[in-house]
Amino acid sequence: MADCFKVKTSRVDALRHNVLVWGGIYKLHTKKYYLGVCHDVYRVFVIVMLILVNIQHIIYIYLRAIRGEDVPWDIILLVITMIDLIIKVVTINIHSKQIDEIHDLIKAPMFDPTCTEDKIILKKNEKQINVLLKTVYINVTVLNISYNIYTIGQRVKDESAVIPAYYPFDTNPWSGYLLAFLFEWASMSLWCGYGLALIDCSVACYYTRAATQLKIVNYHLERLFDDVKIQNHKRFQYKDVLDRSLNLKFIYYIQRYQNVYRLIDTVNTAFKGGIAFQFFSVTVCLSFCIYKMSYSDIFSVEFQFALALVLHYQLHNFLYCYFGNLVEHESELVCTSMYFSDWPSASPRFRRQMLIAMARWARPITPRVSIVPVTMATFESTVRLSYTLYTVLKSRSMTMN
Repeated sequence: MADCFKVKTSRVDALRHNVLVWGGIYKLHTKKYYLGVCHDVYRVFVIVMLILVNIQHIIYIYLRAIRGEDVPWDIILLVITMIDLIIKVVTINIHSKQIDEIHDLIKAPMFDPTCTEDKIILKKNEKQINVLLKTVYINVTVLNISYNIYTIGQRVKDESAVIPAYYPFDTNPWSGYLLAFLFEWASMSLWCGYGLALIDCSVACYYTRAATQLKIVNYHLERLFDDVKIQNHKRFQYKDVLDRSLNLKFIYYIQRYQNVYRLIDTVNTAFKGGIAFQFFSVTVCLSFCIYKMSYSDIFSVEFQFALALVLHYQLHNFLYCYFGNLVEHESELVCTSMYFSDWPSASPRFRRQMLIAMARWARPITPRVSIVPVTMATFESTVRLSYTLYTVLKSRSMTMN
């Protein structure tokens, strides 16, 4: 492969990978043995820390419940979100080999561009990944700053305000409150904020790279016979007879398609536990938010806050489903691309090979979690369910009033 066709990973995407590595979520690959061992210990420490932080919130909820006090519904959402992060981190640690295989497949020579058109397609994809990651970075940063300002502001306005977690020391004085706030900021803003968002973005990046490779396969299959020119005195000869390299090119794109299938299958294996709980946790969180919206005035702060959370949770589902749908869409076009090629100019022997390949390509590559497809059809069903639940609860609240 010519070096001039190489497409480098963007700095923003490299930053995503480095944040996940130094956040203790992805494994560090280094030739220094002791550094690797220390990082493995650090990854275990991160999981233990996240579990302890969540236990602190659960104890806080339990203590309020046994005292007969109301449990803030947003704290329950926070606990569910933390559990979602813990399950995803544990799943990634268990499937470290699959994560390494995913990165090896993406960097494999099979996925390198072979011409200028491939390079253009891959560069466009890298730009899309850049926009996605920058948007997520900005969004999470703004949310973290807003959350921290809100937390400190609550304390300034109300001296009795506390951090919604159990601590073995008195958090009423400002010194204790700030110490608890710093611990909460480090665990929630950094790991739960950036970690959870970047894990979701990683899956989206894997999906969009697979969809881009399928787009390249479609492009070349549709133009497979275009470069072969038939001379007048050889007009009755088949193109694959005139150009023996066509068979090798066809086999190459079959192998490229198989690598894409292997990539998606590995992503499904490595992240299926996290994605499955993602759909479950989002459904539960949406139910809490919609219940709160149904009994709140549409112009109230509580309604607007709950609506913002609904959009936030749906955005996480959309991130998976949209890019997963791109993979399915591009894989559905493979047979179409082959059909729109100049296949009548191929010999009967070559056509039989095409039919065999098309029999496999007729079944699209669909990212799945068990039997649930990670596509826009699933996202549409969650949106429809949310709207139906809101209308039912809203009608009930209006009837009771």
